[in-house]
Amino acid sequence: MTDEIDIISSISEANILDYMIDLSSYRMDVLSARFLTFEVKACKHVALYASSSENKDSTKPLYEIVIGSHQNTMTVVRRRNDASLHTSSRITKQSNSQNILNCNEYRPFWISWEAGSIMVGSGNGVGENVIVSWIDQAPFSVKSLGILTLDKVVGEWKVFIPVKDNFAGYSTSCEAPGKRAVLLSLGVVSSSLLQCAAMCSQLNSCVVYNYQKQDKRCELLSVGTDPLTNVPKYLAAEWQYYSKCYDENDACFGCFF
Repeated sequence: MTDEIDIISSISEANILDYMIDLSSYRMDVLSARFLTFEVKACKHVALYASSSENKDSTKPLYEIVIGSHQNTMTVVRRRNDASLHTSSRITKQSNSQNILNCNEYRPFWISWEAGSIMVGSGNGVGENVIVSWIDQAPFSVKSLGILTLDKVVGEWKVFIPVKDNFAGYSTSCEAPGKRAVLLSLGVVSSSLLQCAAMCSQLNSCVVYNYQKQDKRCELLSVGTDPLTNVPKYLAAEWQYYSKCYDENDACFGCFF
């Protein structure tokens, strides 16, 4: 979820990247990505930022994509070269898109930035239903991506994130016992807790496992292909869920949402 902030766009806020939710913190492999698909529920003004900086340096060139701008009537693609806020430092392309967002339902969209061809579209098919497109004659490498809602709007997002396969060989339980994760089950087997952890570690598709000590039941879980913004759980006596950790244990799946 993106909270409401009193900012209209990168035109008026020099340090715009300070406010975005950086998708790299959710293990997104930004450097190898060329597009992003997502669903969002908001009344207006949802924004995405593709930056040439790895550490939210707003003085570096960035692309700003705003869907539902101008009271939910426009979609905007903008390149900003620096944080000066001078008119000469930016290029803007926009297109009419009346009522493209909805306050009460998720709407699917995609963005792509292959070889400087910046495109925004609706639906789940990348390259289809293009709303606005623009070719950057001097493209930069996108090193970070982030989301934000502008103009005092709250947004709810479901972002499909292609992640790095850099499992750290470590799993953790980040909540008190008595909770069982509910994801796509890869199977339930009888094993020790150590064997359960080993089985999940050997499967790239396994990101979480549930374990019930009393009956030695091990359930391996995957996120499947659906966009995920949370790991659903429910109270279950005797059960405990464990999450695989990545990036040298800095990011443990299910513990950073």
